[in-house]
Amino acid sequence: MFDLQEIGTSSRFSYWKEVLCNVYVALESAPTSRSNFVGSVTEHPFSNVSVSKISSQRQVITRSPKGIRRDSEAYCFLNLQVKGSCRVIQADRETITDPGEFSIVDSTEPFVHDYFTDEWEMVSFKIPKAMVATKMDIRRDVVARKVSDKTPVGKIVVEYLMSIAQRPDSLEPSALDLNRVMLDFIELSLGQSQDPHQGPRRTFRSGLCRSISNYVELHFANPQMSPSKAAAHFGISTRYLHMVLAEQGETFSQKLLKFRLGQSARNLIDRRFATISEAAYGAGFNDLSHFSRAFRAHYGMSPREYRNAAPDEKYQTRETRKQNA
Repeated sequence: MFDLQEIGTSSRFSYWKEVLCNVYVALESAPTSRSNFVGSVTEHPFSNVSVSKISSQRQVITRSPKGIRRDSEAYCFLNLQVKGSCRVIQADRETITDPGEFSIVDSTEPFVHDYFTDEWEMVSFKIPKAMVATKMDIRRDVVARKVSDKTPVGKIVVEYLMSIAQRPDSLEPSALDLNRVMLDFIELSLGQSQDPHQGPRRTFRSGLCRSISNYVELHFANPQMSPSKAAAHFGISTRYLHMVLAEQGETFSQKLLKFRLGQSARNLIDRRFATISEAAYGAGFNDLSHFSRAFRAHYGMSPREYRNAAPDEKYQTRETRKQNA
């Protein structure tokens, strides 16, 4: 991670320009003020793609013909706005991205990113241009075109991109497959698919299933979580949600129960949960009888037996240690 707060104020901007060139490509930066300039960049390699998070104060970043001549490699940058706004200009096209929206630029052509808000943050995917070219024509209405999470497809693609950006290290073993899905998603969201009834549609459902799983994993502790709630989040019908999950061989209830059982097991050996009921309620269960039956069926023992069998005594509660004495 590069954080300008750790650099002396007199050297910050020079260092910032060097960071931009090292992490991305040869770029020129023009901030509204160079005094006490602040900014940070965090980069994670993700197979043949790199994922970075960048933020700073207001500035204009330019890719000029001079910078293009300095670089031998060609990339496409998918830039997803997290905070603030950015005006993107390339190929006589201009758009503004706000949080939850992304656009693509081609490093082999001049472009401008005008970050015109005081505080902004962006997730950037640095993708070899050759990879993108296998899926779509970069020049054909792709660059400087906005995709928004306010559309059903855009919402799924943006959530997919954010799920990678939030935990690239843990997803690294599947990076190649995830990058292929990402390219299919980009193609679909930009309307570049030549046959929407074939591969991209299957990829869309597969990616939607992954997004639903991520959503359930984030919200399973909510006792009100339901298929209708998840379907409303993604702007699809409950029937379609069940159909998508069925193609992957798991129902919504099975997926929800799996996450809740896993969390309840962790709660049972966590001394912060003093009782069995607290461990269950903390994982999203609201019926203790149902919880006990489901837990025994899954783990082959009751919740209390599981807690008492915890191998490390330091994780047991005072209540458990008293029972064991």
